Amino acid sequence: MSEFVRDNPAAAPEEPDAFGIDLVDGDEPSVRLLVRGELPDSLEHDGRTWVATDETHDPGDDGPPIAVFRPQD
Repeated sequence: MSEFVRDNPAAAPEEPDAFGIDLVDGDEPSVRLLVRGELPDSLEHDGRTWVATDETHDPGDDGPPIAVFRPQD
């Protein structure tokens, strides 16, 4: 994922790049987060560890793909 999730990077060049991620757990509604800096392999959220998958969601409107994370077993 090399696209930025910023409308105008020139407005704040010192701000780190940001990426969208969806936390997906079965049939539950996903939680969408914005992660600044490099996209991690895993992250902690709501007391759980979530790991990156090879899946992506289409954000529509020609935006960059949204990375999918799932709970660690």
